[in-house]
Amino acid sequence: MNKKKTTTRKKATKKKQSIFARVFKTILLSALLGAILVGLFVCCVYYGMWGKIPDYRDLREIRNNEASSLYSEDGELLGKYYVENRTNVMFGSISRNAINALIATEDVRFYEHHGFDKVSMLRVLFKTLLLGDKSSGGGSTISQQLAKNLYPRQYNNRFMIPVIKIKEIITAHRLEKLYTKDEILTLYLNTVSFGEGTFGIESAAQKYFSTTATRLSVPEAATLIGLLKGPSYYNPRVHPDRTLQRRNTVIAQMVKYDYLTEEEGEELKKEKLRLRFKPLNHYSGLAPYLREQIRQDAVKLIAEFNEANSTNYDLYKDGLKLVTTIDAEMQRYAEKAMQQHMKSLQHAFYTHLGKQEPWDKEKNLLDNAIRESEVYKNLKRQGLGEKAILAAMNEKKPMTIYSTYQGETEMQMSSIDSIKHYLKILQPGMIAVEPQSGKIKVWIGGLDFKYFQYDQVLAPRQVGSVFKPVVYSAAIEHGARVDAYYNNEQKSYPEYDNWTPRNSNNQYGGYYTLKGALSQSINTIAVQVLLQTGIDATIEHAHRLGIQSDLPAVPSIALGAANIPLREMILPYLCYANNGVSTTPYYLLSIKDRDGRILYESEPPRRERVIPAEQAHTMSSMLSAVIQEGTGKRLINNYGLNIPLAGKTGTTQNQADGWFIGYNPRIVVGVRVGANNSRVHFNSTALGQGANMALPIFGLFMQECLQSNTYAYWSGLSFPVPPTDTQKELEVPTFKDNINLLERLTNQKLEKVKKQDTEKDTDTPKKKGFFRKIGDLFKKKDKK
Repeated sequence: MNKKKTTTRKKATKKKQSIFARVFKTILLSALLGAILVGLFVCCVYYGMWGKIPDYRDLREIRNNEASSLYSEDGELLGKYYVENRTNVMFGSISRNAINALIATEDVRFYEHHGFDKVSMLRVLFKTLLLGDKSSGGGSTISQQLAKNLYPRQYNNRFMIPVIKIKEIITAHRLEKLYTKDEILTLYLNTVSFGEGTFGIESAAQKYFSTTATRLSVPEAATLIGLLKGPSYYNPRVHPDRTLQRRNTVIAQMVKYDYLTEEEGEELKKEKLRLRFKPLNHYSGLAPYLREQIRQDAVKLIAEFNEANSTNYDLYKDGLKLVTTIDAEMQRYAEKAMQQHMKSLQHAFYTHLGKQEPWDKEKNLLDNAIRESEVYKNLKRQGLGEKAILAAMNEKKPMTIYSTYQGETEMQMSSIDSIKHYLKILQPGMIAVEPQSGKIKVWIGGLDFKYFQYDQVLAPRQVGSVFKPVVYSAAIEHGARVDAYYNNEQKSYPEYDNWTPRNSNNQYGGYYTLKGALSQSINTIAVQVLLQTGIDATIEHAHRLGIQSDLPAVPSIALGAANIPLREMILPYLCYANNGVSTTPYYLLSIKDRDGRILYESEPPRRERVIPAEQAHTMSSMLSAVIQEGTGKRLINNYGLNIPLAGKTGTTQNQADGWFIGYNPRIVVGVRVGANNSRVHFNSTALGQGANMALPIFGLFMQECLQSNTYAYWSGLSFPVPPTDTQKELEVPTFKDNINLLERLTNQKLEKVKKQDTEKDTDTPKKKGFFRKIGDLFKKKDKK
């Protein structure tokens, strides 16, 4: 019996041992099979079954897209051109605070592992799989995160996560073999996104704190590193409370791993979130209109360089450095002056209109604007009828609009209300150029580039009386005496369909010299002078002074009937300021790559003497009278600018545009203001004249400049004095109620109107102007 029991036990024990052996064998074989399968799986991933893994050659040639930067001549960053807003920096240019914050938060064993942290990964697997803690993190090292950022995941399927992780681990390991730890940190911080289209620590420091990566303080560095967990969720501009909480978490991590003491950490956590947000986008910042012009030019210039040198530079990816002639300080003063004046002018315009609207008398003005709008065109493409379109466009809805008073603002407004709103907005254009060098120092193309891309500096518009100096300059060149008197009488010209020019104030009588007629902007005399000189001769003179636009051969060009862009209209004034020498304005100095290779460098501008220096000095003297006693006197009365200045106001037909071009020996400034549609305008000459619309921007700008140490010396400048004989002629009284018999006899000759040849016969030789005939008589006498 006992023997039988013993035998039974032995059999049971053997059976158990056999079962255990089979189980152990099964487990061992399963583990071995699993290891083989895992090995095969890893091999399949390694050899590219699920897509190629970057090899060592790929990783050696890592090159982040880098924004190209545009700098002013005085070294200020004006803007960037990019696909990704990134500026790559070296390790030594990154604050240690940022490095410490990154390691403490993202990868505390960074300097110990070789791309894959087993301890961290086991911790994540244990907490996530066994304890269900989803907040335990991803366990990725900085090297793995770099791999993920350099080669973004191509699959969203969660079953592909093992493939993705293995790829990232292999890539991270290869990175660690190729690069030092410091180089990996540098690559990482140059690559990662900090939200709002900003990539890399340098661009983030510029954008959020208006500083550089080198100068980041602990709170600033902690804020930026904290953003990496979720750039949108922790956006400091949109969610400051979340950002502050996340920043303090990063500071706590820095304390935990001994980068900060407890006391330092507690003090730093108490600091407020101090953003100095500086949006670096394509429409904000200084000189956005000129930046767009430079962008268009740079793309062409780089393409030409690539074709000539078999290179492939890209403005948006290769971190090029562009330098413009713009003076950032001067540009800032100009934009401030523009914004200050346009607010008050726009208010005056609304007040002036009252309950009237510009389209009350011209209904097609609004109708055309509605039909030209994108909203109308989109609804039309959808097949809606006219009635349905207008009904949809009259529905009020929330929208963001631009206001001259407030900038961007949220409103409940219909599409038609929006069109009406934008129709009534007045737009400024402003340009400032150094007459000696031709360098453009200021460029303002409108109120706000985001909302108004049409560049007012390039827009052809009627020029009004700012063209008159060209007429007088041509007359002087053709022999006109500056001490002769012209009758301010209203007269009709039968040979020009009885055209009867009138003065803006409708006042006539008395006699003016050229200086007096120019300073008071007398239209009747400007026409007389033009016709005495000759229309063709005046047009030819204007072209020599730099104006390239077509000028109609009609007497009304004396009053500025021609359409000329602001950029062109300042060119004659540049000649006057530069002693009769024409210098071609330009705005781009150079384009270089990140290694300093020159892709483009501006050549010295074309310089050409177009009028004698003495004539230029005479014009400056006459244009100074505009400021001292004429239509530009507000510069003295309202702005205290009783310093050597010359210039001319201009008012166009129906007060559609107000102009002022003014200068001293160092800078020529042109300003024009008007609505985009010339049928929207002031109905009052007092409000719509150039002295009220454009001149104040010049006045405010000059005030700002003269208060700066950089330009204070302008107040001590003076214009060259005309020759002695001319100076004596200029000193005669500029106006007389009556003139004596001798003066009348002299002026009878000077006031004779040269009959214009209206026939378009190219074989007929052009007749010489009256003053040229007089000049030829003297030349004949000289020969005798």
